[in-house]
Amino acid sequence: MSQQSFNEPGAEKLSALLRAARPALELPPGFERHVWQRIERGEPRSAGILESVAGWLLTPRIAAAGLVLVMIVSAGAGVARGFRSGERQARDRYVASVDPSYLPR
Repeated sequence: MSQQSFNEPGAEKLSALLRAARPALELPPGFERHVWQRIERGEPRSAGILESVAGWLLTPRIAAAGLVLVMIVSAGAGVARGFRSGERQARDRYVASVDPSYLPR
């Protein structure tokens, strides 16, 4: 397989074809002026709902409150699991003391 160099006559045809295939976009009249007016007015970019929620959650006070809430919920879940585990362990020890052949699960 040989590669064509840009000095060959076929390359010129290809370049002309590519230039012709590329659409020339025309900007609407006054486009640049409107862009600069928006910049000068400082119009904010419209944020989606996800960006709005993320911006709200990333404020330091709300982030700290969320972190505290997660820690409290986690601690509560750990305490609840510990109580269940302790009750099961106490029950298994009692049954094993009454029935030596008992094997805890």
